Amino acid sequence: MTETGRSSPAIAPTPAPVISGRIATIASRTGMSVRTIRIGIGLPVICVILIAGTLAAAPVSERPVIVLASLVALAAGLSSTAIGVYGGVLVPGLLLLGVDARFAAALSLFLQVLVIPLAAGSHYRLGNFSRSVFVPLVIGGVIGAFIGPFFAALLPKDVIARFVAGLIVIVGAIVLATLHWGGLGRVREEGDVPRARVTGIGLSAGFASGISGAGWGPLGVKMLILSRIDPKQAIGSSLFARVFMAAAAVVGYLTAQSAFQSVQPDFWLILPLFAASIAPMIPGALVVSRLGRERATVAITLLSITLAAPTLIFGH
Repeated sequence: MTETGRSSPAIAPTPAPVISGRIATIASRTGMSVRTIRIGIGLPVICVILIAGTLAAAPVSERPVIVLASLVALAAGLSSTAIGVYGGVLVPGLLLLGVDARFAAALSLFLQVLVIPLAAGSHYRLGNFSRSVFVPLVIGGVIGAFIGPFFAALLPKDVIARFVAGLIVIVGAIVLATLHWGGLGRVREEGDVPRARVTGIGLSAGFASGISGAGWGPLGVKMLILSRIDPKQAIGSSLFARVFMAAAAVVGYLTAQSAFQSVQPDFWLILPLFAASIAPMIPGALVVSRLGRERATVAITLLSITLAAPTLIFGH
């Protein structure tokens, strides 16, 4: 009561408990921790600040490319969380913006070493990891990825660009055509994983990634699923293996010094691409949980094909 005898005006309750309650509800629905959800909310804000800072410091001529490349990286980060495809979206998008094919490949692989552990960690916490799949996959992947850059050094950048674009279009068509096959039957048990075949899958997908910066997700994950590996295990295990594969490819590019001859690097893209790639990692998992993995696969595959088609037709 006040001195005049009137009741004091009601004070609006703080929204903090309401927000915390909503975060707890989201966490229970997705299986993520409350801390992870909070990070997923704060991380995009930090990433936007980093991109804005880069835009402010960059030359005016670079700003349109930075903005468009950041949007491509945003889609790539979301794709990585949803269906395990990163370079298959990032690389064709960069090629479409006129980024040198070899620089795009090397940059994609370097970013995967930094970005993919976030997506892999989310899948590990959800139990989407199989040691029986990971070990042979990473052995083949590391070997193939290290060899790929040496072949890239021997090819003109226009040939590499068309190779990447053609690979993405073909694999995308295969993904769409086989989407409803459901892994071609009952998924394999943990002890029934064909290790030699998985090693071969890692070798071929790693080589494609090493030469082009893309292919690990579209090729590797799809071939694992077609080998009747549980799709969740295929995506989660391949994400873990991708970190080692990408690191081996980066070492390959650094070793094959001729791979960077006549390359026109655009270093203004590195920080914005990194920030835009990690921004949707955790929110992307929430989006996929609502959208459904099949719809997300169709949407991302169509986006990947759309980005790659102009380079395949008109060159780079």
